[in-house]
Amino acid sequence: MRAVQLLAGLLSFSLYYHQTQAHSGEFQEVEGYDCSDIWEANNASTSGIYRIQPKSASFSSLVYCEMSELGGWTLIQMHDGSDTLDFDRLFEDYRNGFGDLKGEHWLGLEYMYLLTHQPDRSAKLHISLGDFSGNESYAEYNPFSVGNEDLHYKLSAGKYSGTAGDAFHGRGEANQHGSNFGTRDHPTDNCNRKCKLGDMRFLSCGDIFHSGWWYNACGSANLNGVWRSPPRHKDYLSSVSWPTWKVRESLKFSRMYLIHH
Repeated sequence: MRAVQLLAGLLSFSLYYHQTQAHSGEFQEVEGYDCSDIWEANNASTSGIYRIQPKSASFSSLVYCEMSELGGWTLIQMHDGSDTLDFDRLFEDYRNGFGDLKGEHWLGLEYMYLLTHQPDRSAKLHISLGDFSGNESYAEYNPFSVGNEDLHYKLSAGKYSGTAGDAFHGRGEANQHGSNFGTRDHPTDNCNRKCKLGDMRFLSCGDIFHSGWWYNACGSANLNGVWRSPPRHKDYLSSVSWPTWKVRESLKFSRMYLIHH
């Protein structure tokens, strides 16, 4: 059964990236393990879509690389309302990835796992955030990794640095470090009937917050939340949320990058 499920997942994953390749209108050879590796080989590399194959991965994939004088960053999530992309998805979509690499998208948990478990290449997470007043902020976690599917793609967020505040390392149920990735059809978020909103109790954070994320009954941050523009961008629990920076305010954009060294 496990082998059948894995094969089905890989077929679906391959289909997603085949569609992305067709959408980009071009075929590309593998150019590196990740965007940082590509930049290290050529500091003049420009931002765009590249084909990568992490160390020990059995297949390659297209990703968006942001290249600058700071290095090559692999974009794993972008959420800014530009494509009206629906992040209220089932677990299979979050595992395999969805969206447009040049716009709003989620790269996929399985590929995040492969990218963050490369022999002799460690990764850190860089999160870029912006609000509707034009302010920007960031958070970094070093090291950063995502567990495999048997571990429910568990979040491991190392030492924090940045200006947005440490929303992953809260107290009690607000602590999302070590949390499993959960969706409404895959509730691995520690609710166990104890989660409640007013008088309502619920079993799945994904069902209430309308997205998949590393919930912990149900935590605090959620960058895959429902995108809302002013004046309807405040006081919604299901918002694009990083509460250590903006409390009860949905953000204008979030971008999540992996940086390897």
